[in-house]
Amino acid sequence: MSNPHTARCEDVEMYVLGGLDDEDKLAFEAHGASCIQCQRKMEELVELFGMMPLTVEPVAPPPGMKARILAAVAQSERADAQTLSTSESTNVPVIPVPKPITEKMPVQAMPRKKVKSWTTPLLAGAAAALLLVSTVLYQRVDRLNGDSEQLAAQVQELQQQLAAAEQPPTGIQVNNVVALTPTVPDIVAQGLATIVIDANGMHLIVQAENLPKLTNDEAFQVWLLKEGKPVNAGTFLTNDGTGALYYTFKPDEYDQIAITHEPDARGSQPRGEIVLAGKLAAL
Repeated sequence: MSNPHTARCEDVEMYVLGGLDDEDKLAFEAHGASCIQCQRKMEELVELFGMMPLTVEPVAPPPGMKARILAAVAQSERADAQTLSTSESTNVPVIPVPKPITEKMPVQAMPRKKVKSWTTPLLAGAAAALLLVSTVLYQRVDRLNGDSEQLAAQVQELQQQLAAAEQPPTGIQVNNVVALTPTVPDIVAQGLATIVIDANGMHLIVQAENLPKLTNDEAFQVWLLKEGKPVNAGTFLTNDGTGALYYTFKPDEYDQIAITHEPDARGSQPRGEIVLAGKLAAL
């Protein structure tokens, strides 16, 4: 079985990309609080992944991607606004409460009638129902206000990311962008490999989606090939078929990149079949 600490370190790319579910995200954050290696790697990834929109210029993005993102945000805003409007326009039945007697009547004018015993429980029940309805409405409005603030923050963050993507890179040079295509039949996986250079050296960023499902200790392994000889560039796991990898290396005359489906993450040479591959220009 794989080391739990090492397995959490392998989640750093998916954490930065926002690809972990809530449970894995909390587990990684607990791990990352004490893992210096993951903290340093996240600092590098945040800078590099922030420039990813500029690195894919040679590859056409899926049609309507930006429009779908903004449409989803707008639809969510409309749904929240409609829910809030419905809550405010709902007619909540108001239970009349008798007005208190503010003036004392003369003793001789007070009728001596016995108050029926069922009136006190009825008034108490009505007051409790009114309090319950008011509390529920208050909680719903408070929750809607919180959701609206969160959505507004997400929209602002998205706008900042789009604005940052239009800014020129600082200290980063895109050296190569390669589309990874399937090498076996009946597979719909696809990927992208980007090689960038900055002040810290040369980096490989691999992103893939629709990969086959992993079982047991299986993993995907990335290889850089030079004249058919593979060099291990690391392994990664997937979440719903999506995975990513970040690898720093020295420039060399690699001519191909490949992703293999391995029985575990401990291989020094390819053992499984190649699922995605692409040709590299001279680095």
